[in-house]
Amino acid sequence: MPHQVHLRTLGRVSDHRLSMLRSLAVAVLRYERVKTTEAKAKEVRRIVDKIIGLGRDGTLAARRRSLALTRDQLIVEKTFTDLRERFGDRGSGYTRLVRLGHRVGDGAPMMLVELLEGAPAQARPEAAAPAEAPASGVRGIARRLRRGGQSEPAAPAPEGAETKVAPKPAAKAAPKAEAKKSKKAETKKAETKKPVAKKAEPKKAEAKKPKPAAKKDTADEKKKPAAKKKEKE
Repeated sequence: MPHQVHLRTLGRVSDHRLSMLRSLAVAVLRYERVKTTEAKAKEVRRIVDKIIGLGRDGTLAARRRSLALTRDQLIVEKTFTDLRERFGDRGSGYTRLVRLGHRVGDGAPMMLVELLEGAPAQARPEAAAPAEAPASGVRGIARRLRRGGQSEPAAPAPEGAETKVAPKPAAKAAPKAEAKKSKKAETKKAETKKPVAKKAEPKKAEAKKPKPAAKKDTADEKKKPAAKKKEKE
């Protein structure tokens, strides 16, 4: 007789199998859509439904149990706030399995695990609606935890009361910008006041200086003393 057929071992030891299913369940709650094999998807669905059921319980003991299962404070906060409001009217069956065919390689059947949309949000009156909608998802929860809790929206003003808006002070120009503008204005004024430069008069032709007379040849002078010597002799 076959025994323990209710449990899928997935070819892993118990510690490895539990850690793998925990990480898959956290991924489904964080991203709300995960692609995996058929055997893993059917096992993860049970854990996800259990964690969301603890979130709908809302007690301190349920919060501690869900923290022991997921080991992630952001996911626990999301299940106890966002998912609790989304699945307030649903008792079970918070996930949907969609077949995606067979995987290329080993031919394993693949499935898409995704959370249901839940109850549609009811329309609220415009007067009671806050100016900014609170951030949802894991990132919005992380912001709330950093701020120490979500701040309450301000009470809307009555219809008959008039709201006075304080006038905004005129922005003063920076001193540097004013100095630059004054310098530009001064340079423009200086350029307009400058006289027009006179055209350079053509230079008069300078009178040519007479060239010095060429020196006479010294050959005659050299000959004169020689002639005198002959006369003395």
